[in-house]
Amino acid sequence: MNQRLRKSILTLVCGVLAAATAIPKEQPARPDPRAKYRLCASQARMYDGYCMLSMVDLIANPELFDGAKVLVVGYVHVEFEGRGLYLHKDDFVYHITRNGLWLAETNIVDLTKCQDTYAYVKGIFRAGIGGHNDAWSGTLERVTTCDRIQPRR
Repeated sequence: MNQRLRKSILTLVCGVLAAATAIPKEQPARPDPRAKYRLCASQARMYDGYCMLSMVDLIANPELFDGAKVLVVGYVHVEFEGRGLYLHKDDFVYHITRNGLWLAETNIVDLTKCQDTYAYVKGIFRAGIGGHNDAWSGTLERVTTCDRIQPRR
């Protein structure tokens, strides 16, 4: 009987251990991937009320920045029906307008001073397809700054 009791207890202990390891453990909370965008409030103090973002941020998450004052870097080209801030020069060369933002008309800044160069551009971001023939991934309105970037040496 003693042997039988031992087997029962051993079986019971093994069953409890197996059940305990089978219970899924709570996964640690994953950080919200959008948390970095909340830093815009602190950046606004550093950049005269503008949030510095990459073009990729704006194209990938337009709804997060709709109506925001943004400072973004890109390749500027201005022509009739083609006023754009592109992710890369090659996007301009190969007419990949979805990798760019339409630059709305502005009387504040002469965008031609940044023609065919990389530049810092400040404006109000509007999410959604826009620009000429709705070919662009968003629009920069009320552009207040267009500063050329000098290449590294």
